[in-house]
Amino acid sequence: MIQQRMVLGFLITAMVLALVALGCSNPASTPAPAADQSVAFSTLAANGTSGAVPTTVLTLTFDVEPTTLALSDITVSGATKGTLSGTGTTRTLGISAITVANGANVTVALANPAGFTISPASRAVAIKTMLNLVSVPAGSFQRNATASNISTITTAFRMSEKEITRAQFVAMLGTDPSQTQYSSGTSDPVQYVNWYHAIAFCNKLSLAEGRTLVYGVSGVDFATLAYAAIPTTNNGTWDAAVATWTANGYRLPTEMEWEWAAMGATSDGRSGDIVGGVNTGGYTKGYAGSVEAAGAQVNIGNYAWYSGNSASTTHPVGTKTANELGLYDMSGNVWEWNWDWDAASYTPGLLTDDRGAASGTNRVFRGGSWILNASYCPVARRSGSNPYGRSGDIGFRVVRP
Repeated sequence: MIQQRMVLGFLITAMVLALVALGCSNPASTPAPAADQSVAFSTLAANGTSGAVPTTVLTLTFDVEPTTLALSDITVSGATKGTLSGTGTTRTLGISAITVANGANVTVALANPAGFTISPASRAVAIKTMLNLVSVPAGSFQRNATASNISTITTAFRMSEKEITRAQFVAMLGTDPSQTQYSSGTSDPVQYVNWYHAIAFCNKLSLAEGRTLVYGVSGVDFATLAYAAIPTTNNGTWDAAVATWTANGYRLPTEMEWEWAAMGATSDGRSGDIVGGVNTGGYTKGYAGSVEAAGAQVNIGNYAWYSGNSASTTHPVGTKTANELGLYDMSGNVWEWNWDWDAASYTPGLLTDDRGAASGTNRVFRGGSWILNASYCPVARRSGSNPYGRSGDIGFRVVRP
């Protein structure tokens, strides 16, 4: 039983902790999210000066006391390994001389401490920048040139300010599927992931933070699900995934949520877009963050990585200008999977908390990408693919309540 619990815990626990942002003075201690299952990375205290994080203390809490756990059982990359202390179910690991840039990962791997069987033999757990979330308010917007086609989102939500990175993906699923010839590094958005991979990531992240899972797939236990078991060909069982919309876990945005966030919601900075509390003009933006006249793209290079400036590769997330809500790369870098099935056209009229068609062939993705020209970057531009399809220019971001 102990062995099973430890296997389960290491497979699903990749805690999202906060590294101190470079340039901040006297950084405060930052509590980690609640642990799930066996291994909790419960404290990340940082003490440093402006521009550096010289010392970090990491507390490892086990639900069963390790028979032995020596410093030699632990491998640290991206920092210098310090001392290991403590007894019982708690150990304190010091790390220093962090070499990774802010937003990148320091990784801690535990290799088979005596008394446990861990699968795989060494499981890397990423200490990484908090998955920063941006608040998106409730509200209404016009979807297209027909004034009566209004979408209303009744409940505010939070959206990851950046696309999910390669480092974040591997922290949850143990594998980086990205086509590296199209990437500049692990702070770039993950790509070559299908829709099945995206919902699996959401559930794994929810488990890691002790949240209720949004997605259910018949016969799939997301606590033990391995990356290799996620389909890469057409799979009717995964296509029939259901969503519990009241759950507090992570999920993909709906198409309506994505467009509402991309146009800047009620913070849309373009004059004349918001009329009577409704965003009536945001759908015409040539790119997320634009304050240019309808459809113009003169300044798109400040906001998006697309074929005109990408040099045929993705780029680290958040290196362009954010839109009015503080969301980066809503246009360009990689397409972003949404929840919805891709219907041929929207249902006309008023739509409230719309979640798309009940079934279909393709799932929606939005935003354009590094390999395509600027015509794919407008806020209202729609696209999609079969949910098992993968490409070097498709990734995702997540939302939760």
